[in-house]
Amino acid sequence: MGLFKKKEGIPTIPTSSSLPPLPSISDEPIKRDLPGLPSFPTGFKNTNLNQEMVKSAVSDMPSPEEEEEYAEAPESFNVEEEPEEELKNFQRPLIRSSIPEPPKPILPSKPKPARLQIPSAPVVPTHLQQSPIPNLRTNEPIFIRIDKFQAAQKNFEEIKSKITEMESVLQKIIEVKAQEEEELKGWTEDVEKLKIRLSEIDSNIFSQL
Repeated sequence: MGLFKKKEGIPTIPTSSSLPPLPSISDEPIKRDLPGLPSFPTGFKNTNLNQEMVKSAVSDMPSPEEEEEYAEAPESFNVEEEPEEELKNFQRPLIRSSIPEPPKPILPSKPKPARLQIPSAPVVPTHLQQSPIPNLRTNEPIFIRIDKFQAAQKNFEEIKSKITEMESVLQKIIEVKAQEEEELKGWTEDVEKLKIRLSEIDSNIFSQL
């Protein structure tokens, strides 16, 4: 019957041919002729300029990954395709390129701030700090010379008499001022009376003409 057939044999996969040996890569670093950087005098602004020039020179150089991409096998090699598993395990040799390290800028050291020395306060002697305050109010008797006492008493009497004279003069001035005010008041009353009489005469005589 057609259902019972002989099992077909499993096909064998041919072994891949061995790859040719890769060319030997020398361990010596690849020297690149780079133009020398101009030197500037040391200074804060010049160190920043040197750093920028070194950064631009390093950025222009190709990276190791780019060099690997541009590296191609020579035409004489017959490269055969291999399975993906073997390609995954195969590692490409890395081409090392020696890049000179940029010189580290030497920053000028910051000057230390000068310390101000505060002069210490002068020491006051203890006998001046604890000096007792003299008591002005004393109950002891005061001694005065007789001639000075008599001169002071004479001056006191003269001042007293002058004050009484000034009081009397002020009183007289007040009285005179009061009399003047009374006289001024009487004069103003007389003037008002004269005005009234003139107005009556004017109205009685001259208004009828």
